[in-house]
Amino acid sequence: MTESPRVDVILSVDPGRFAETMRAAQAVGLTVTGEQPLIGTAAGTIAEDRIPLLRAVEGVEAVERSRTIRLPPPVPPPE
Repeated sequence: MTESPRVDVILSVDPGRFAETMRAAQAVGLTVTGEQPLIGTAAGTIAEDRIPLLRAVEGVEAVERSRTIRLPPPVPPPE
């Protein structure tokens, strides 16, 4: 059996239960890369096939895949 690729995710978490929710999220495979407990968000990586388990963790309100948005270089002003 091959391991599912890891993906970057952003979580929305109940701020009142942040610590316990993050411990449970780590127990299902989340590797935390950033936390903002006051506003209830966190970032991390997890195997893609474990995202449904992460969404089912009590206190996790939403899970979204992280995206990179690239903007074109600025256009120089006309002379």
